[in-house]
Parts: sequence; structure tokens; C-alpha cells
Amino acid sequence: MKKEFVEHVLLAMGMPIKLKGFRYITDAVMLMDTPEWKNPKWTALYYKIGVMNGDTESKVERAIRNAFMTTRNKVSNYEMVEHYIGFTNCENSNSITFLYKNIKREYMKLQQEKMEAKTKEEDTEEVLQSFNEVTAEMIKGIVRQTLKEMLFEIA
Repeated sequence: MKKEFVEHVLLAMGMPIKLKGFRYITDAVMLMDTPEWKNPKWTALYYKIGVMNGDTESKVERAIRNAFMTTRNKVSNYEMVEHYIGFTNCENSNSITFLYKNIKREYMKLQQEKMEAKTKEEDTEEVLQSFNEVTAEMIKGIVRQTLKEMLFEIA
């Protein structure tokens, strides 16, 4: 999953980018996308994010809580906030997990659509190439026939 995709979702929900929690939530989602952090111990995750950003785990936890609270309280896009983090069971762990699963699902769907579009494009190119080959053969045949007719008219 790409970090830009996660950031885009957070911005679309109306989360202010200036909050430290924005960066920490992005880091948390990206870490959860790795095999060793699939089912994290939250204090260990906060510690890891703190080490990555030169902060303590308690400041990381507080910044994440503040970012989620700010986003829920100053809702600019209610449907997006409801879809990605919800308004019930507002603990950090639940919000991050819910956010991760929704983003992952949509990211995978987007990747699948890209693959299908690429496959369609390749199929279209293959059909066009076949069509061009058939058309070229038809033109060669017409030219041959025309040349034969012209040669027989001269003789």
C-alpha cells in the first residue's frame, strides 16, 4: 500500500495535516501493512512510531487520539469519517484497525481494477494487431490482383 493513498484518505476525511497524529496514523497504517505488525500490541506500535519520529509512546498515543477526536468533532465529510473510522467505539486501536482494513480493501480493489484495465488494454492491442495484420494481408492481395490485371492488359 502506498503512503500517499493513506494520506489522501485522511485528508478526504478532513483530518488536518498539521497535526502530529496525522503522521503517526499514517505510520501506524503503513506498519500494519507489514507482516510483523498484522496484529500489533498497541504499546509496541506506539513505541515503534515514537522511535521513527523521535517521540515517546505516550505522546504518540495522545497525538493519535487528538487527531481522531479532531476529525470526528470537526466533521467536514460525515460519510467518509463514518466509513473509515466511525463514530462509535472510538478507541485508538479500534479506529486504526477499522481505518487500516477499509483502506486496505479499497486499495486492493483499486489495484485489481488497474490490473483488469491493463489486461483489457493488452487484449485490445492484441485484437488491433491481429486486425492490422489481416488488413495488411488484404491490401497485399488487392495490390497483387491489381498488378496482375494491369500486367495482363499491357500484354
